[in-house]
Amino acid sequence: MAGKENLKAPRTPEEAREKGRRGGVKSGEARRAKRDARETAQLFLNMAVAGNLDDILAKLEIKEGDRTNQMGIVARLTLKAQGGDVHAARLLWEITGQMPKNSENNFNVNVGKDDDESIVIYIPDNGRDSGKARGK
Repeated sequence: MAGKENLKAPRTPEEAREKGRRGGVKSGEARRAKRDARETAQLFLNMAVAGNLDDILAKLEIKEGDRTNQMGIVARLTLKAQGGDVHAARLLWEITGQMPKNSENNFNVNVGKDDDESIVIYIPDNGRDSGKARGK
C-alpha cells in the first residue's frame, strides 16, 4: 500500500473508536452518493427520447411508448456495431450476456453470413475492457 509509512496508529482506544466512527460516516456518505448517482442515471435512461433520436427510433419502428433514452442508446450501439465498430459490438454482447469467451482469454465470435459461409471475428482480450483494469 502506497504511503503506508505515513499512517499513524491510534494512541488510545477512544481515538481508534473515533477514527472508526468517522470512517463509517464517510463510508455511508460515499454509498449514498453512489446510490443517488445510480438512481439519477436510471431516471434519465427511462425518460422518453426527444428530437433526432426519437425520429431514428420511429424509423426503426420502435413503438412510441418504448422510445426511451435506454432504447436509444442500445439502438445507436446496434447501428454502430452493424457498421463495423467492434467496441460497440463487444459492449452489446456484454450488456446482453452473450460474450463468448474461450480458454485463452480471447473472444471469438461466429457471425453467420449465409448457410454455407461463416465469419469469425477474433477480438483479443488486452485487459483494457475488463472490470479489473478499471478498478472494479
